[in-house]
Amino acid sequence: MMLSHRRTSALTPLGPDEGQAKVFALLDGFDSLPEDAEVYVVLEGSTLVHVTRALSDVMLCFIVPGHNLAEVVSVQAYLCSETTPLTWVGGASLEYVQDDAQDLAEHLVVHGHCLSSRDHKDLSSLFNLGQQSSRWAMDRRVALAMANLDIPQNWNVLGSHSGDEHSFRESPLHMAVRWGLYRLAELLLCQPGGLMAVSLPNEEGVTPLQLAQTAGNTELLELLTHPPNPLATPPAGLSQVWADRSRLLRFCHDMGNLTLTVRQNLRWSSEDSRHADILLLRDRLRDEDFLREIKALRRERVETLSGKEELVDDPAETALYSEMKRAAVEENDYEELLMFCLHEEDEVDDPSHFDS
Repeated sequence: MMLSHRRTSALTPLGPDEGQAKVFALLDGFDSLPEDAEVYVVLEGSTLVHVTRALSDVMLCFIVPGHNLAEVVSVQAYLCSETTPLTWVGGASLEYVQDDAQDLAEHLVVHGHCLSSRDHKDLSSLFNLGQQSSRWAMDRRVALAMANLDIPQNWNVLGSHSGDEHSFRESPLHMAVRWGLYRLAELLLCQPGGLMAVSLPNEEGVTPLQLAQTAGNTELLELLTHPPNPLATPPAGLSQVWADRSRLLRFCHDMGNLTLTVRQNLRWSSEDSRHADILLLRDRLRDEDFLREIKALRRERVETLSGKEELVDDPAETALYSEMKRAAVEENDYEELLMFCLHEEDEVDDPSHFDS
């Protein structure tokens, strides 16, 4: 990505709606940044606005936050330091696209009330869930996609709109257990009706707990036998803390990054308000007590590709805050890497895009 200080149009990459993809970018016209400078990136969509911090070395690097819609969003970069005012330094655009994880998450939400025990085979084939090698990554992506969906307030895992939770039906939790998707099952257990769904028989009289017992899946069996506390378990590894009535701080335990999300409203037409949101995120990132507390909301094990289990450490020691300082791009299945450039057009005077 080339973030230019001219009005630009970008070649938009394909960013999954569940987010957590690395983006590398160049700031046009900046050979080097001030020693104490930090760069914050604002991604503005039609309904949500996200603010995240970028790390700078040879290139800027930031992690794309999860989003609720497949759409093109504007990407604006701001320079922040102790010696200079908050300054707009470049812009581009990025496209969130519908992918298979998003499709599966939406299918389970939209059709959760009319699933059957036969559907899991068709869906498994359609979304390639039968291959053990890709199941772990798909589990993580589907859970993240569902966590970012605008789920209807009356939706529940029991698949009932009328409160008749005793009807025998295949639930999304049945599906997650059949596919061996641990994170998706954990997320569903924390949704309305999730705990009751553990003992909900389907049309064949089989419960998710019985499915786990039959499959001999010890991890899922432990999860269903000792389900998480919905009030204390971050959905899909995302801890959420309201900074105030309109601004939500989200911490991704896997990637160790903190973002600020704001519901799009007229307030965001004010550059001063946008700057205030950036400064709020900066203050939280510098608050060691806050970072320690939000990390403690879930000290979970992270399954690595080598099959080992690791505890998520302090955010200052995780991928975003240390490994990303290196300019080298390491390809792996754990994170998607995006790099893109853009074409410059004529300059357009826009007072909202210059020094404050």
